[in-house]
Parts: sequence; structure tokens; C-alpha cells
Amino acid sequence: MKTSHIARKGLALTALMLGLVLPAQPSWAGAKIFDNSADSVATRFNGTVETNVSNNRDPFVAQIFTAGAECLRIAVVSQGTDLEATLVSPTGRVWQDDDSGGSLRPLLKSITDVRGWYPLVLSNFVGSSVNADFTIDITRLPRTSSLCAPATTPRLLLEPAAAGKSPDKSAPMPHVGGTN
Repeated sequence: MKTSHIARKGLALTALMLGLVLPAQPSWAGAKIFDNSADSVATRFNGTVETNVSNNRDPFVAQIFTAGAECLRIAVVSQGTDLEATLVSPTGRVWQDDDSGGSLRPLLKSITDVRGWYPLVLSNFVGSSVNADFTIDITRLPRTSSLCAPATTPRLLLEPAAAGKSPDKSAPMPHVGGTN
């Protein structure tokens, strides 16, 4: 009898450590996030951006699914630091925002170009050393939804070489973001 109590306690601890405690609503936070709501209701989850004891910056990184040719609306609804959101398509298009959600919160309204998993990165807008929590809503909508107007304009991760010239790989990448 004592062994079964210890086994149950060990199983519960293992489940907790592996993150097997399910949330009350059907959303999953982890390496891949899939919003399957057909009724335009956002999937809400919490996350953290942090700096560890070695002073390594650790942004929040996850992959978000889209069927392509739809709007992927990513809205930070609360944040403990000034965040910037970056979403990358498998084709190299990049959507980035710092303050469009008001109160220094990022808001992406990305009209996706292909079906697949899009990496999402949330970090302090200038890469500062921070430890901060946030809450985010992700919604998949028709590309014509009023919630996606105006859409966030994408840019290419690797711009094509201009007039046949090779790109200057020593030039720094411009920072797109806010000032606060």
C-alpha cells in the first residue's frame, strides 16, 4: 500500500514536470501552437521572456500553424516589458511589430502566403536583459476579416540582390521597431 502511494505521487510529479497538466480551455503552449477555432475566437496563452544567470537573453519562441492565404492575428494583450513580435514564413517573408497594439504592445495581422508552421519570436524590443511575463491572443481569420485591416506589411528576410549585385553581408541588419 505504501508503494502504490509513492508510485502515484511519483507519477503525479512526473506529469507535472513534463507539463501534462492540461489547461481549462483548448489551447496548447509549447514548441507548436495550433489555433483550430472556426469561430474567430482567439487562443490565449501566457509566456515569458527572460535573461538567465549567465546573462543569456532567452526570447519566447514557438511555431504557429496557418493554412496559408488567411490572416494570422497575433496580439499581445498584456506584457511586463516592451515587447517586439516577429513572425517568419517558410518562404522568408517576415512580419514584425513593436507598438501597433497600443500601450507599447505588438500586434501582427499577417496575411500568410503558404500552409505550414511559422516561427514566432517575442523579445524585448531592443534585446535588453529582462525577466517578464506576457499574455497573447492568436487567431486565424479569413484574409478579408475586418480584424485584419490594415494588414501588417511583410518584408523579405533575405532581399534579392539589386541589379545583379551580391548582397553586402557585412552590412548590419536594420532594426525595425519602436523607440521605447
